[in-house]
Amino acid sequence: MKMLDYVVMANSRLRENLARAVELTDPLVKAFTASASAAVRIVASGSSRHSADCARDYMQDILGMQVAVVTPEAFIDREHVFPRDAFTMVISQSGFSTNSIAALDFIRGGGCGEGVQSVAITGNPSAPIRDHADVVVDYGVGVESVDFVTMGVQTLVEFLMLFALYASHVIGRISGERVDRELRCFESAFDAHAAALRACEEWMDEEKLTLSRRVPACVVGNGPNYGVAEEGALKLNECIKITAMHSEGEEFVHGPQMQLTPDSLLFMLDDPRGSERLANLHAQFRTVTKGAFFITAHPRGIEGELAIPAPTNPLMCAIPNLVAFQYLAAQKTEELERWEMHPYVRALRDTIGTKADGYEDSIHALEERAKDQYGQ
Repeated sequence: MKMLDYVVMANSRLRENLARAVELTDPLVKAFTASASAAVRIVASGSSRHSADCARDYMQDILGMQVAVVTPEAFIDREHVFPRDAFTMVISQSGFSTNSIAALDFIRGGGCGEGVQSVAITGNPSAPIRDHADVVVDYGVGVESVDFVTMGVQTLVEFLMLFALYASHVIGRISGERVDRELRCFESAFDAHAAALRACEEWMDEEKLTLSRRVPACVVGNGPNYGVAEEGALKLNECIKITAMHSEGEEFVHGPQMQLTPDSLLFMLDDPRGSERLANLHAQFRTVTKGAFFITAHPRGIEGELAIPAPTNPLMCAIPNLVAFQYLAAQKTEELERWEMHPYVRALRDTIGTKADGYEDSIHALEERAKDQYGQ
């Protein structure tokens, strides 16, 4: 199985998980309602944090309460105090992330108060994280054997949104009718995701040479699309091995835009409900570089647009919009043979120590399971 296989296969997994949404989210919903919390705090790093940022606006809207997203380091140092009375969940997709394990140990040690449960969300409930949590929740990614997660990101965004939906219903904030309406919105998001796969395939073919530039890149987005921008920049960095930054729209034009040249790559994500400001900025940056692209559900017929349909609920826009960067990273890393990192960096992997012991063995085990499950 290759990375692009998982990018495509995510659509089926999203639909499968929606069909068992109650079962999937029930352990986390029960832990949340038992806590009687007035806010939610998500502790995560890397792609897990980006997934939370993609889902956060939807979660806040449906729950009617603050949802904070913090890194494990910030959580341990200072971000465990506010918001007060927050239900805290720690995410590690692999279940091996040492900083997430440290955050769980901090909770168990009384860092958030006596008697507070340490709650872990993971795609691998048999990983070492299980020994550091009172509640371990499998969010339903299934088998993804490529270290550069894509299907895992999509299913985590879906899971967090579904958790918020069912938790909101259990605490009496929304009706069963609203739940049914939102479930139909998920279906529309998955339809948009499928359309995005087709659009990105055409886009990659049309812009093959421009998208192959080995130059610094900027990814810009607001709201849920800020999470997409974070994950997009990460995929450009870790897969294609080009320097990439992420930014909100107005932050970008307050300095970072000054680095643009005719050789630059710039990916701007339109706001969920459309933004004339961002569309106009893209049109202006297009006069600087033909490597400027505008990812939008509200096409205006301007150069450099990549049209991806909007879900019925615009706050779910990250689900289709993530496809652009997942597809780009998967295809270009393969075509340009960029999988290998510099030998000096590769030599540091064991000494940096971001994963608990046994991580490499777990990847090999996933590869074997992928062969058995997918036949490849």
